[in-house]
Amino acid sequence: MKVCLKCGAEPPLVSQLCHSCIRQSVELSTISKNQGMICCKSCFSLKIPGTWIEFDDLDSSVSHFINESIAWNQDASKQNSNLSLKQLDPQKFRASIDCEGDYHGIILNNTIKTEIQIKFQVCQTCSRQAGGYYEAILQVRTKRKSILDEAVEMVYNQIDSAPSDFFTTEAGPVRGGYDFQLSSTEKARSISRDLMIKLGGHVIETNTLVGRKDGKDLLRHTFGVRLPSVGVRDYLFMDDKVWKIARLDKRRAKIVLLSAPYSQKTVEVDSLRNTPILDESLDVQIVSNRLSEYQLLDPFTFKTVEAISPKDWKEGKIRALRYGNDTFFIWD
Repeated sequence: MKVCLKCGAEPPLVSQLCHSCIRQSVELSTISKNQGMICCKSCFSLKIPGTWIEFDDLDSSVSHFINESIAWNQDASKQNSNLSLKQLDPQKFRASIDCEGDYHGIILNNTIKTEIQIKFQVCQTCSRQAGGYYEAILQVRTKRKSILDEAVEMVYNQIDSAPSDFFTTEAGPVRGGYDFQLSSTEKARSISRDLMIKLGGHVIETNTLVGRKDGKDLLRHTFGVRLPSVGVRDYLFMDDKVWKIARLDKRRAKIVLLSAPYSQKTVEVDSLRNTPILDESLDVQIVSNRLSEYQLLDPFTFKTVEAISPKDWKEGKIRALRYGNDTFFIWD
């Protein structure tokens, strides 16, 4: 019968040792007693070779550094650590780490301790923000305030959801639109493309030489986003009829006629420049109906009017639009 090589105990054995001797002789995890790390004093990002990792606070940055510093036994699986931090001074932490792991079916535990000395620097992102750094200018232009507001909100949402190395140094309204100074040319190009896809229009890209570095020209790019004054779901009055914009694709718009024969066509956005845009539609109350004949309450004049529903209409919503002295009913 095989027995433990260390104490002579009978099986079960792992690597010819009993479970008790395994727990006494196998080291689950180790860590250096004294370590140093570099952290950004402004945003608490942790410096690692080649880059910085973002964290919300100093404790999170230190905890990540410590967990990454643990050396686990290579035969241990299901590794788990529970960290307890104590700040000794503004630049020094002491940590106690309770570790647990599975070593060939045996659950091992140990506690390791370390002290961390922090050296504070300023990361590249914070340095650039403080220095007013920007690579690109995004110029949003449109004659319609509601579309400008939507575009500006889209840009800010992309900035807020991006990593911290993408930021705006300066942004604000200008005559005819809104300007952003952005830290990334590629991201500015991507945002301008997104604006064009969603809101239509076109983008003009130019660049200016601002210097040289390592023998290469440094260019600052300007992205001029020219948005139309019409948007998707706008109602238009054209050719004495009401049309709805169903889709915008760069400089072209797909529009749908909202009365018989309910046709659709694609037109140049520029051709809609002087086309009247109708105000928001209002809900219509049905007074009575018989088959396709309806009596409707005009929400603008509060008078009862007669109307015939479209042939295939299946009692959906009815909305009304006003142009001049005329009310137009939309059968959704």
